[in-house]
Amino acid sequence: MVTTGLRAPLPAVSTWDRPTPPQRLVDVPPPPPGEVIPGYGYVVLTPAERLTVAGHMLAIHEPDSPVIRFGLTWPFVALNDRACEWCHNPWPCSAASWAEQAQLDAYGWAL
Repeated sequence: MVTTGLRAPLPAVSTWDRPTPPQRLVDVPPPPPGEVIPGYGYVVLTPAERLTVAGHMLAIHEPDSPVIRFGLTWPFVALNDRACEWCHNPWPCSAASWAEQAQLDAYGWAL
């Protein structure tokens, strides 16, 4: 043993060379049953909360134009360049698609 100043006694042999056993992995419980919701991330919801979030998403995420728009030039060309008013992604956006699927799962039809 070597004693140095005010420090505690140090071992004469270095402990850095001694192999250390590998650390055990702690059993991590699986995450609770949830799903990835566009704009929210991974969320755990009850069925009632899921329908409420889906209803709010369908109310907010709406298309910005009619289904088919005709140009005012000849020849008449049908344009379908709809986008979501809320997130400006091409229609149907991922949030509206998720919300519609959530209502289909619950009711069998989308409201």
